[in-house]
Amino acid sequence: MTHLGQHIVGNSLADVWTRYVSFTHQGSMGVDDGQPIREQFSVTVYFTPDADFEAVHPLMDMARQAQYIKKMCAKDKSTIEQMIRDLGGSYADRIFNRPYGNQFETAVTLLIQRSESKSAVINLLHPLEWEQKIQAAIKRMACLTDIQALIRDEQLHWFAHFRSQNVWHSHGNFKALYAFQGLMLSRLNEKGLNVKRGGLTITIVAAHLYESDFKEAAQIAKELALANELC
Repeated sequence: MTHLGQHIVGNSLADVWTRYVSFTHQGSMGVDDGQPIREQFSVTVYFTPDADFEAVHPLMDMARQAQYIKKMCAKDKSTIEQMIRDLGGSYADRIFNRPYGNQFETAVTLLIQRSESKSAVINLLHPLEWEQKIQAAIKRMACLTDIQALIRDEQLHWFAHFRSQNVWHSHGNFKALYAFQGLMLSRLNEKGLNVKRGGLTITIVAAHLYESDFKEAAQIAKELALANELC
């Protein structure tokens, strides 16, 4: 196992996603729940403040992307329960409800009081056995472990960490984090703190592609290689 890491910087969701998929497809072979995977370690993705999150690649699963946005941002009980059934968990439930109450509002209040704070952190990771005592339908530990908000140079920057990520569906995670960053930005402005959108940085410890996505991932890698040759 090697984990030299990779930094992917871009200003387009489609561009970053295709490069991330291509890089992971070049990774080592592994196994996850009996399924063959390709994996890379210690990947950091950075989106510029003006990144185009409406950019779409033909191979993106847009229905799954919409699900991931709901998983992150939908606060109503029925949607949370649906996300737990469909996706095995709900980030929104961990952010807005349990076990610490509304972590989103706590972070907003902290930034209003001390805009330079380094403590505006939303924690989503808890022992699975403990979580299942509260929400029996939870199937796995959260892949997204924490989000930290920092205000610098009058910009709201976000940093998110994943213990594990299915790279093929990662565009849904990225779009959801972008939308959630926008919610915090609006809330801060509503409360009188005039800040603009900053960068979005996402770090993934174990990035992986499942065998069912190898063929399409290889297609993306080939397209990128051809584009690079033409440059």
